[in-house]
Amino acid sequence: MLAPFRTYIFLSLAIALAGSASAQTDELARIHIDGGDEELIANIRNHLRIGAESCDTPLSRLNRLAPQVRANMRNAANALGYYRSTFELTFSKLEECWLLTVSVVPGEQILVNNVSIHISASNEEQALFQEIIDELPVLEQEPLHHGKYESIKSTLSARAIENGYFSARLLRSEIQVDMTAYVAEILIHFEPGPRFSFGEINIEPVPGFSQTFINSLVILETGEPYSSERLLEQRTNFDQSRYFNVINVSPQLSSVSQGAVPIDISLAPRARNAWSTGVGFTTDTGPRVRATYENRYINTRGHHIDSDLGLSPIRSQANMAYIIPLQDPVREDLSVATGLVTENAETYNSDRFKLEMAYHRQSSSGWLETYSVDYLRDNYTVDLQQDTVTLSMPGYSLSKTEADDLIFPTRGWKLFGQIRGASDTLISDTTFLQIYGSGKGIINVGPGRIVSRFEIGSTWIDVPEDLPASIRFFAGGDQSLRGYTYNSLGPLNENSEVVGGTHLLTGSLEYDFPIKNSWRAAVFADGGNAFSDSEFDWKQSVGVGVRWLSPIGPIRLDLAHAMSDEGGFRFHITMGPDL
Repeated sequence: MLAPFRTYIFLSLAIALAGSASAQTDELARIHIDGGDEELIANIRNHLRIGAESCDTPLSRLNRLAPQVRANMRNAANALGYYRSTFELTFSKLEECWLLTVSVVPGEQILVNNVSIHISASNEEQALFQEIIDELPVLEQEPLHHGKYESIKSTLSARAIENGYFSARLLRSEIQVDMTAYVAEILIHFEPGPRFSFGEINIEPVPGFSQTFINSLVILETGEPYSSERLLEQRTNFDQSRYFNVINVSPQLSSVSQGAVPIDISLAPRARNAWSTGVGFTTDTGPRVRATYENRYINTRGHHIDSDLGLSPIRSQANMAYIIPLQDPVREDLSVATGLVTENAETYNSDRFKLEMAYHRQSSSGWLETYSVDYLRDNYTVDLQQDTVTLSMPGYSLSKTEADDLIFPTRGWKLFGQIRGASDTLISDTTFLQIYGSGKGIINVGPGRIVSRFEIGSTWIDVPEDLPASIRFFAGGDQSLRGYTYNSLGPLNENSEVVGGTHLLTGSLEYDFPIKNSWRAAVFADGGNAFSDSEFDWKQSVGVGVRWLSPIGPIRLDLAHAMSDEGGFRFHITMGPDL
């Protein structure tokens, strides 16, 4: 039990803590405070309410203000648990202005010896508020702080509103202070009341789309418990569909009926057609030009077309995909794609045509699954071998990317795995099975980041020479082993020419750190190779580089030294996100 002398502190006292931190610079120069810690002095300054007095204010008026100034200081001290503080204040006139001198004796600070929060609700409903209780800003045996006390109440109320408890109320909220023992007890009794639900969901017609398709993008259900988070998820779902540039998901709180909140949804579609062009450069492919065209909704069911054209001295391609949204249009679709690729690498030439049908599905945890069937016709040349191979390849891939920033992450990772194969009994010239995996990770260490990556792959086939160039493994280049040209590493034939391998193992470790403004420096080491069977010839390179965090994304300049074979140095330029 607390001693008989109890003080009940309510919201009016706690307001004194928050106050305004916008004291004028000239006011600070007119006020000198001694005694107490920095937090107490700062809170007193914020609540003196005397800064508006001009420098020619007579001392007689300033002295008449002294009782109010003293009361403001006491409220500021009480808000931090200094209930027995005393103040000596003196106004004096200087040549240019007046001066207020304050001497503070804080006294002993009140400690919180108990915090009691009672939620009048079912166990399931209490779980919504448990996180707040578990992370109380006012802890027992810490100094009493009225701002933290108020934050508990406001956070409980905000959580209630966010989850549809619009009748929530505080049945009891008080601080009981024992001035003989210098301890306080915080008592809060919170009643959420009934939880409202989502009522009728009203969707305005959207030009260019059927109502059935728009309904398939709606994840809210009439009758489910009201939640601001669910409203945000609904808006995000519309946004991720990439069909709309105006999205309004509005609860109609003024039209609540029988505990149900109607939801109004209005959408405006993006432009149907979109074109874009761009230029770039990497040392792997040289200068490149790219153009894309997108028809965002061919019909009222949301079917769309994506196409792109890329031209460079090493690799040129033209692709087009027809995408059909399925039951969950944001996370599930069926695509039919075709493309032409011409590749003129140092070790091979390849002209190929591809036709693909794929089913894509993204899980709730963010993993993207792809089931595909590819028809590939590759007309290629590797050293003196020239051939045309036709393959029909079923395949499966799984990928996911997580990062704290999509452009320049300080923490994140990316994983990709694929398995595919073909059989000479099913519209294919050869039989093989291939698995491939790659990954990248970024973590903060010291002032900089460690960036690591790997590639690993293996192919099972009776005659490796039957694999077309585009299916074989090569190493070397900007994204593989720097210090070597693009796809210039792999097993050799009898003419000592690189012909590509059935297996791949490469890795890289890099550390970059800031040097000035948007510039960073990096050191790195790359290793590995492509190989066949047990003929693994380890290659390695090391180097240094700089990174410019440009407005369009990181641009990397690396100077790498190939430590294997004849060695030598090679300059690399790349651009784009790290993951």
